[in-house]
Amino acid sequence: MATTSSVLSSVLSFTLLMSGTSAVAWAAAQEEPSETSHKPAGIPRHDTQKSRHVSPNHAKSRHQDEADESLTVRGHAHPVNGGALGTKRVLDTPFSIRTVTAAEIQERQVKSLARVFSQDASVISNGDTYSFNAYSVTVRGVPLDDYNGYKINGTPFFMTTVELPLESFEAVQLLKGASGFMYGFNAPGGIIDFQTKKPTDARTFSFDAGYSSGAVGSQHIDTGGRLFRNDIVGYRLNLTHENGETYSGSHVTRFSGSLSTDVRLAPNLLWTADAIYQDRKVQGGVQDFFIDDPSAYGSNRLPDAISGHKNLTASPASMFTSHTLFVSTGLHWDITKNWTARIDYSHSMDYRRYRGEWMSLQDQAGNYNTYMSTNPGSWAQYDQVQAILEGKFRTGFIRHDFTMGAAWQGLSRYLPYDSDYVDIGGQNLYAPVISRSYSGSWNTATYRNYRSDQVGLFGSDTLTFDKHWSLLAGIRFTDFHQLTWKASAAKTALRTTPLTPTAALMFHPWKDITIYASYVQALENGGTVGDTYKNARETLPPIRSDQVEIGAKVARASWDLTGALYRITRGAQYANADNVYVSNGTVTYQGAELSGHVDLPFGITLTDSLGAEGGKYSKADATIKGNKIEGIPLFQNVFQLTDRIPGVPGLSATAEVHYTASMWGDSSNTYHVPSYTLLNLRASYRTSIGHHKVTLRAELDNATNLHYWGFLASDYFFVGTPRAVFLNARFDL
Repeated sequence: MATTSSVLSSVLSFTLLMSGTSAVAWAAAQEEPSETSHKPAGIPRHDTQKSRHVSPNHAKSRHQDEADESLTVRGHAHPVNGGALGTKRVLDTPFSIRTVTAAEIQERQVKSLARVFSQDASVISNGDTYSFNAYSVTVRGVPLDDYNGYKINGTPFFMTTVELPLESFEAVQLLKGASGFMYGFNAPGGIIDFQTKKPTDARTFSFDAGYSSGAVGSQHIDTGGRLFRNDIVGYRLNLTHENGETYSGSHVTRFSGSLSTDVRLAPNLLWTADAIYQDRKVQGGVQDFFIDDPSAYGSNRLPDAISGHKNLTASPASMFTSHTLFVSTGLHWDITKNWTARIDYSHSMDYRRYRGEWMSLQDQAGNYNTYMSTNPGSWAQYDQVQAILEGKFRTGFIRHDFTMGAAWQGLSRYLPYDSDYVDIGGQNLYAPVISRSYSGSWNTATYRNYRSDQVGLFGSDTLTFDKHWSLLAGIRFTDFHQLTWKASAAKTALRTTPLTPTAALMFHPWKDITIYASYVQALENGGTVGDTYKNARETLPPIRSDQVEIGAKVARASWDLTGALYRITRGAQYANADNVYVSNGTVTYQGAELSGHVDLPFGITLTDSLGAEGGKYSKADATIKGNKIEGIPLFQNVFQLTDRIPGVPGLSATAEVHYTASMWGDSSNTYHVPSYTLLNLRASYRTSIGHHKVTLRAELDNATNLHYWGFLASDYFFVGTPRAVFLNARFDL
């Protein structure tokens, strides 16, 4: 506690120093003319910008109904807002960024992160909606870091096995490659930032009800507005309920609620607060298949895939329960027209318990053993304080967009003393499932397995030389302290103080085009070894990565295009011949991605995302050195055609084709996960009843009911999602 208090005091002292009168006076002296239009004298500044703090895109917040009912939603309209990068337009960043808005989430009836970025060809989903790993994605061949790779409003959230309620978010933003610079420790693939829905200026209320295969019903309320004199208090409330039998025979029950508020303490001072809570339980269901010993498996092919409709649950004791809480608060201060400061605090907790079935494939004929793995109760707690100062000023002909800040974050994780990993009997993929019993008992006592503290100081400056050229330079200092314990109370300590730089050159031939080259260095948590390895629960040392990226962005009214070439060098982690999971050697990833859309006559829109990538073990054990990295398809392509049906106002239809090439399934390059092509179809109809907007939506995923394998991790696979129907009706008051 003494260490934590000292760290907090240091961060708060730094914040006070940032926002002191000397800083304000210097800022005012260096201030460049505001880029906003001049306002008549005598009108308070905040009266003309009521939504400035309410949402990064205040026009969307003010007219939420119109935004949600817009058929074509462009993610580049959302700014990037986080960490050392500050607040910028997507076009002004030297990184590849993908934003999925609330409108698109609702249009596609997305319920899990596995489907949020399914239309980005550089992303691989590592689980389906009702498995432990529905939250997990791989970006550019690199799995996101559970410790630091997921954020809520830019603050950290420990994401292991947690599925956040997507109904509570205005947008979900994927920032590829910028992670180490923006937030300190992180995997180089990227960061996913969940951005909560903010209070609306106009009073809004919407209700929607949905149905999905096999018989899951859901209801959702979204309401917002402002209260009291001069609209001083804003609110946004979302409530969600989901219940029913899933397409794979499990049963899901979910309750979630979120509340976002703000109070205008002064014309230039805003207090904000957010809270999210969710209970989620899946009864039954299985997790993943794995190959324990590739040499004993005896084949270079996986068994033929089965339908995702098959209920593989062998034991009625199988279940997974999670409870999630996130709260945050902050002060946002407009010091002058060109200088802002903010300080934010966040706290999150997640608790989970499960009895889960994992299946060990024995041969290509589909024989497998079912293992019951139990977790009587594990939980984690994450806290962060962050203070940031942003401003604009000039030195001669150079314009500066400057960001500096400090942050502290602490993560504690608790694991159960006891857990089971028991073989409950054999099965075959193609035969009826034989019921199996499990009689293990619960012991809910836990111990602290992990604690990390990070103190970070960061700064960046974007120097604009003229209307064509700009340079981004940034640096972050991190004091990282990690403690790990075994159940026996044996403790291991690790401390490192890296200095991680970032540099990027940007060229803007026109105002809506950016060409860039960037370099980012980062460290990431080594993670904790799983229970199936000899060194189970050991925490590995941090991993260093370096990324070079060259790219271009074009954002026009009727079309846009984003492309990038990248190369990532990263420390390697893998299971060696003795079944010890080690951090040793180097892996190299490289690839290209291209995505864009074009609006054609007659209401037709074409959207395409393609990615080509690969990787190899550059330095590693002799058994895998030079091998290709598993879980990376050589090529992915997602193509969509959307048409506003002529002659029927409000009716639109979309066809989506998603191709994923084959990929290696293990680090030894013994067998492939086969390629697959999915066809998704959806339609929506917008109308009005008594001056109230009504939207009807229908979607058919995997329309051909293709049987396929999905990739989770080396030697781990899951049964692909089957044909599934999604229906939804929304009513706006």
